[in-house]
Amino acid sequence: MVSHTVLSSQSLQILENDTNKVNIKQLIDSFIHGDFLSPLDKEVLDMRPNDCSLVSKFSQVESFDIEGRKISLTTLVVPHPLREFHKRSIEHIDNPLLLRKAHDQLSKIDKLPILVFIHGLGGQMSQFEPILQEFRNCADIFALDLPGFGNSKRASRNNQSKNVNFSSLSQYSKEDLELIENTLDSIQFKDFSTDNIVNIIYGILLQKFPNRRFIILSHSMGTHISIKLTNKLPTGSVESLIMMTPPRLSDSDQQLAFSRLPFGTRLFFKGCYYLPQLFDIYRMMDRRGGLHSKSVNSFIYPSTATVFQRLTQYRWNLDTDSSIFINYLMNFKPATANELLMAASKLNNTSEDNKMNPRILIIGADSDKVTPVSICEQFSNILSESNIPFKFDTIENANHSLFLDKPELVSGTIYQFVENLQLNISCTWVLQVKALISGDKWGLKNKAKWDKVVTISTPLINLKLNKHSPLLGMKTLKQTDLIHNPKKFELNHTEIFAIVDIGSDTPAYDPIDFKRIKYVKFKTESKVVPDNVTIIKFIDIIDGLLNKCENKDQYIVVHCHYGQNRTGFLICCYLIEKLGWSPSEAIDAWERAKNPGIKHVHFKNALYLRYRT
Repeated sequence: MVSHTVLSSQSLQILENDTNKVNIKQLIDSFIHGDFLSPLDKEVLDMRPNDCSLVSKFSQVESFDIEGRKISLTTLVVPHPLREFHKRSIEHIDNPLLLRKAHDQLSKIDKLPILVFIHGLGGQMSQFEPILQEFRNCADIFALDLPGFGNSKRASRNNQSKNVNFSSLSQYSKEDLELIENTLDSIQFKDFSTDNIVNIIYGILLQKFPNRRFIILSHSMGTHISIKLTNKLPTGSVESLIMMTPPRLSDSDQQLAFSRLPFGTRLFFKGCYYLPQLFDIYRMMDRRGGLHSKSVNSFIYPSTATVFQRLTQYRWNLDTDSSIFINYLMNFKPATANELLMAASKLNNTSEDNKMNPRILIIGADSDKVTPVSICEQFSNILSESNIPFKFDTIENANHSLFLDKPELVSGTIYQFVENLQLNISCTWVLQVKALISGDKWGLKNKAKWDKVVTISTPLINLKLNKHSPLLGMKTLKQTDLIHNPKKFELNHTEIFAIVDIGSDTPAYDPIDFKRIKYVKFKTESKVVPDNVTIIKFIDIIDGLLNKCENKDQYIVVHCHYGQNRTGFLICCYLIEKLGWSPSEAIDAWERAKNPGIKHVHFKNALYLRYRT
């Protein structure tokens, strides 16, 4: 299902002010009718999709034969950007030498490690969005939603009679959703054991990526899965382990984490196992206070969290099914110190360069209320005592949901670590290969079409209101273009204060050349209408830049590749939401300013649908 509720700054304010009060009568009614979602819960489920545009574009439901059983779940495969670049390039290469170079470079891509993402208890792959966006420009990516979580949850949880709609951007067929439903129907309590989950991921990796090597990035419970997975895979097939906010290691290879909980807590969860409604009621109480409830503050850094961050965490919490959560929790078997050391010894440390660079990155959060940073220190001490090189970073002013609290810092830390592994997982290497294939590392897709597109728009004017927009649109700059390059653009356009690059790729120019103009990268998906979340983030970026701009006669210019559809759509959203223009006024103004305006009909229709009155 897709939400038709507009997520805007106004609606966010309304949500933030809802304290989500729950009284005894409501709890009794919820228990009797089996409806444990408040009006606020249902509004959030409908308004805020659980996933992101990248997952929507590249995810699918896949079925695998795992030890004689059919397992269906949602996977994400994002191909290395050079695959498409290579495909486009060889169509235009006549020189045999360049053609051979192109094929040689493609063969190198198949020898690079794949980045594998494993989420934790109650998590989903969309939580990795910031780092997925970071690596999509330089690596093959694989992620999955574990059975029962994210987009691998039951579609039957949607209930029209109770006004329950678990909105998502991703669209799967009815047949695919039934496959997931059948998988969850067939899974028994013991199948949620950590060892079984490891076997599922192990089987999937061997079936989809035989003879490939992996860099495994994991969060929370997923870190222990990654340790056990590394030990199960052939020695040397895992290049690196990146573990974020890991739970405590076990003292015994047979000890369940559940057994470490206080007696009263164990008794409560055992009761919830037989009567999950008890846990549903507990969670309802935990959500009192709405976006400022304990359920949210337990995972994010509350003093700096924005309303949108709170909404996102609240939505992800709602996504978790109580029965599924309890089954995983009661079956979670943490890794031991010996398993950690064994995994470290199985990493691909064959070359001298590999031995010099640490292959393990541990990231903790200084204010983590779920898995305290002291646990990361436990990991560090064990590795240090065995003289195993590793890197340990603590993210300050952050809680368990690292990618919500500090998305840029965490992504930058991980990217730099992976780049230093010297495995050619970097945007720099991609640009070098592009130069080898095409002779120009700043090459553009469909350069002939780009040449014909209007370079930059004129000011957008609302003829009815006699007002103009603070935003302009343009096609992307090109480093080697004689005119439309960063240095000449900055020199010739003193009216430009900032550039917001909404392209999904590494830019075809070097933003470091800007001395005056501020540059902001905000990735969006090509050919995909920006969703509610993308729109509200874009508006926040523009508002932030306008607040910094002292000269009110200057503009912010936005660009994707050609600067027509995505650019026009997001500019129109800003004009409608922030300046009060009507959809037709905004669309017409964009068409006059940068002919032919928004060309794709579905982008125009989406604007009218979003802002219908």
